Amino acid sequence: MGIILIIIILSLIVLFFWYYAPIGLWYEAKLSGIDPGIMNMLKMRLQKIPHKLIISNLVKAHNSDLKIDSHDLMKKYLAGVDITSLTDTAIRALNAGLDVSYNDLTKQYLAKVDVSRVIHAMITAQNAGLDVNFNELSSYYLSNVDVIKVIEALVTVYNAGFKEITLSQLKEHYLSNGDVTKSVEAFIAAREANYRDITFREILAIDLADIDVTEAVSWCINPKVVETKTISGIAGDGIQLQMKLKLTLRANLKNMIGGATEQTVLARVDENLSSEIGKAENHREILKSPFLLAKKVEQKELGKGTAFEILSVDVSEVKVGKDIQAELLSKRAKANAEKAKADYIKAEEKVQKAMAAAFIDGNLSVEEYNNIQNTEADTEMRKNIGESVTKKKDKE
Repeated sequence: MGIILIIIILSLIVLFFWYYAPIGLWYEAKLSGIDPGIMNMLKMRLQKIPHKLIISNLVKAHNSDLKIDSHDLMKKYLAGVDITSLTDTAIRALNAGLDVSYNDLTKQYLAKVDVSRVIHAMITAQNAGLDVNFNELSSYYLSNVDVIKVIEALVTVYNAGFKEITLSQLKEHYLSNGDVTKSVEAFIAAREANYRDITFREILAIDLADIDVTEAVSWCINPKVVETKTISGIAGDGIQLQMKLKLTLRANLKNMIGGATEQTVLARVDENLSSEIGKAENHREILKSPFLLAKKVEQKELGKGTAFEILSVDVSEVKVGKDIQAELLSKRAKANAEKAKADYIKAEEKVQKAMAAAFIDGNLSVEEYNNIQNTEADTEMRKNIGESVTKKKDKE
């Protein structure tokens, strides 16, 4: 009876440990070279911590020479840490030779830092020979900085040989809604083209002014050709000329902020070209040598005070328009004829009124009125006959 009782008690003990502290999992951990401890496994069950999760991360850490224990993992799990993700990140940092402890990772993780992203950024920096502090980079992340983007920008400029640019500068630019990638690319392009009058801070300022800084630098290095709209002007002989000019413009980075735009330059050219056409005594002078007119416009330095410098001005099109003087003379003659007609009608009205008054006063008889009418009709007929004969002779 005693033996049976002992067997029952032993069976119950075995079943207890099998359920609350799986001996098979514990044995598997022992074979992997770690000892999670039977009591710790019992504690996991009581605290509702998954045994397999803890053991698998312990084995993974042990195989990667990462120093953590089951008690530490249990605490982190109960604190709400994704221990699998954290362990993978810690192993990656360890393999990369980064001086970041598991506890440091946990602390930043609990502060809502994406530690895997920060470690990725640190590895990128390290591969370029840059030393970046984990806690500093984590603080950048908490400030809503894209740590990978700013690190990649720093690596780009560092590899180009500009080691005076700092991570702090890039962080501040990013937080100011600047484009760190474009700014760095623009700065490198300017320096490679031997444009050394511009500083990195000025490049950042151009970017913050909502100007495409890469395009601005490209325009500075490679001047751009733009064409004006059709510009009209009237020469001294009254003939209208319509012209188009092609301008070769180079961006002036120093004047990019606050300087007048490309449209201002084109407007100045339009105004001056129209003025120069008006100064010519004869439109044929311009048609003979249109390039001389373009040269006059170029010499005016119309790009002064703007963000652009005019390198050259060329004529792309010249057309002869209307004869404005002839049109004006025609309109004037028509207006004079209309005025004469109006004066004649007024005179006729006065005659009619005078004759009516004469009838009323008895100073004009019906017979006299008919004689006047007949005389006027005879005069008109003779006039028409004369004009007809003249035209016939002209034809002959």
